[in-house]
Amino acid sequence: MNAYITATAATLPGPAVSNDEIEDVLGVLPSGRSRLKRRILRNNGIQARHYAIDRETGRPTHTSAQLAADAIRGACERGGVALDAIELLACAASNPDQLMPGHASMVHGELGGGPCEIVSTHGICCAGVTALKYAAMAVAAGDARSAVASAVERPSAYLRADHFSAEFRARREADESDPYIGFDQEFLRWMLSDGSGALLLSDRPAASGLSLRVEWIDLLSFAGELPTCMYMGGERTEDGSITSWHDAPAFEESVRRGHFNLHQDVKVLGRSIIDVSVTRMVESARRRRGLTPDDIDWILPHYSSEFFREKSHQALLDAEFPIPYERWCSNLVERGNTGCASIFIMMDDFLASGRLREGDGVLLSVPESGRFSSAWAFLRAVAP
Repeated sequence: MNAYITATAATLPGPAVSNDEIEDVLGVLPSGRSRLKRRILRNNGIQARHYAIDRETGRPTHTSAQLAADAIRGACERGGVALDAIELLACAASNPDQLMPGHASMVHGELGGGPCEIVSTHGICCAGVTALKYAAMAVAAGDARSAVASAVERPSAYLRADHFSAEFRARREADESDPYIGFDQEFLRWMLSDGSGALLLSDRPAASGLSLRVEWIDLLSFAGELPTCMYMGGERTEDGSITSWHDAPAFEESVRRGHFNLHQDVKVLGRSIIDVSVTRMVESARRRRGLTPDDIDWILPHYSSEFFREKSHQALLDAEFPIPYERWCSNLVERGNTGCASIFIMMDDFLASGRLREGDGVLLSVPESGRFSSAWAFLRAVAP
């Protein structure tokens, strides 16, 4: 492709929040301080994260659109490109601020400026790479000379303690003996956090410094084979299907039953995520792209938890596709898991580290546990 990433930027709202401060910011659930917190944090390895929440008032400091717009401004400033010169905005979010209008419309509104093409990509962790692929293809096809791909997550909006209050009240009114939210919901409070990232793309390398040429991007869904694992906006039935909140007898019923809480089946996750994110993607990249371990100088792996780091490494060895740890670059411990924005924030940190050299091959690896998808993107560092 003649599509180059010429600048990156990231926005992490507010000061870093330590493990001991999480409940001080998100609030304590009505059931009391978590009994699971230490075990979950020990497994995921995260030491710091950011929330778009004012610690004094508990109110949001940013919308998702504002976070995305801030990162986009940063990427354009670094790349020396005026916002009015951007011909395409491809904006990703798992859970945007509103159902309608589209997330990209709201980001464009925050940025201001004249007309441009926009596209909103939706999903979970792979949504950011989907936005990158759309932007790269548009630039490579000659439809846009300058484009921006952005990704944002603001899970603090639905991980705050008061978000769960209606469900707790309903359980107490029903005299349930165990008025706790399920493990599939609570453990995500210790996993997810806020942030945004943006990538500036052009049809030529930057005039100075290194750019990353987009060699190829593969996105594969395994939903035809696997069940839903992570979901929000519905309820899973005994046969594994999802009943939408649209089809509940009443909107109030959806609120009481926790349909708007984020759920993840950790058993399904553990059974399938390594296979779809590593084993199957190695097979595909070998067959479709001729990729070998020697092509990869750096891998930027998005994984939700340090728990999966060694498992991913072992799966690569089992697939006879070894990538030694010294070539791995992850910022999960310091930045937290920011979903679809994670890979963009990781790229920004990696480029700022100064480790990239001309000619280096960079592999981005992003799995998604929604109904299991995976994205691999291969980039090449090029000089002006």
